[in-house]
Amino acid sequence: MNTLLPVFLKLENEPTLVVGGGKIAHQKIEQLLKSKASITVKSPEISENIRSLPVKITGMAYQKNDVEGYKLVIAATDDEKINCQVYEDCQQFGIPVNVVDQPELCTFYMGSVFQDGDLKVAISTNGKCPSFGKYIRDHISNISRGMWGKALEKIALQREKIINFISSYSQKQQIMEKLVNKTNKEFFKKEVKQGKVFIVGAGPGDPELITVKGLQVIQNANVILHDALVHPHLVFDINPGADKIFVGKREGKHSVSQATIQSLLIQAANQGKQVVRLKGGDPFIFGRGAEEAEALAAAGIPFEVIAGVTAGIGAAAGFGIPLTSRNEAQSTTLLTGHQCEKNGNHNWKALVDLNSTLVFYMGVKNITEIVTGLTNNGKSGSTPLAIVQNGTMVTQEIFISTLENVEKELEGITLKTPAIIIIGDVVNHHKRLQKYVNSIPADYVDPVGDFGFDIWKNEVVVA
Repeated sequence: MNTLLPVFLKLENEPTLVVGGGKIAHQKIEQLLKSKASITVKSPEISENIRSLPVKITGMAYQKNDVEGYKLVIAATDDEKINCQVYEDCQQFGIPVNVVDQPELCTFYMGSVFQDGDLKVAISTNGKCPSFGKYIRDHISNISRGMWGKALEKIALQREKIINFISSYSQKQQIMEKLVNKTNKEFFKKEVKQGKVFIVGAGPGDPELITVKGLQVIQNANVILHDALVHPHLVFDINPGADKIFVGKREGKHSVSQATIQSLLIQAANQGKQVVRLKGGDPFIFGRGAEEAEALAAAGIPFEVIAGVTAGIGAAAGFGIPLTSRNEAQSTTLLTGHQCEKNGNHNWKALVDLNSTLVFYMGVKNITEIVTGLTNNGKSGSTPLAIVQNGTMVTQEIFISTLENVEKELEGITLKTPAIIIIGDVVNHHKRLQKYVNSIPADYVDPVGDFGFDIWKNEVVVA
């Protein structure tokens, strides 16, 4: 039985202490900042993310009784001795303390929070399963659809007038109940549902690269049809109440035919459902989004295409490579590597004459054909080349070479897929910027359990 007392604590301008300077500490600090607390961070090692925040930093190890004078303390270290010392010191001074992931060393828990304007809902699982708390939070968010905060704002304005003009408590209560019911009907009108399909680009891997509009339609979807290379956070955590259908295609493992995918979209929309077709990267860049759009139009189904960050742009940006540059490339050409065989469709002479940055998708297996096609038609062998593996994901890597050296330098190396090949002088920017470019893909979601498809079991593609 959950015996916790739900309390909303006022921390504005109050001194709070966070012991620890890593990723978990950063997450807790972000939560405290929303309460406008005055935060001190104590740790001998402080991440750059924390240093950029409006907090006071003490770059020293925690010492006994360092908690004295603080109103609230959070310990977010991986040192059990320090965590225990922080807890014991807080107990001595009567200070509320939370030791992350150690419920027995907590006098309070920081639950999952849903917020919409002045409305805030906190969910507690009594420390037993924070992930389930997040599930409930997202379910509440999906129900609210951004309306609850607006409804509260309207009610609050009318309540102020009611309080000022009516003295009877019971009369106030009756009027407020009627007002709430009226507002509820106004903001949540029963609508005749018309099905619609949203073809959404999820981006190249990092779930934080989803567009705001893409995130919103995922939150409101009844059904989500998703590909293999879409991060599970976008599929399962954002809208846990939606039906999920895996329709990903991988080389040699086509799970669902394109005709079947289109049929599923049409069927769900005809049932009055809001359907999200969630595709990796951008749906109209080598993503068969056009085929699905044509099928929906032929069936008379309303649809909307929501662009995403395509893999070539995301992979290049993460390593400081501009695909266009005033002095080096005035254009960028996106190509598929599947057409690089000897009898393929690429006009290599035209690509060389174009003098554009060339970005090949799905071209790793045909690197020889790419190099041969370009160099045989006049492209300089010294042209820089980059292969970005798992771009925007925590395992992202970059391999730098030139057209004339790449095949030899790749001998004995197994490239990870998905990978993007970038060819052009703009690749040289990486060498100049690599010490300073700081691309940090999101890794705050750890997939749990078997989602019914195997790609997220492979550490090569964990975002």
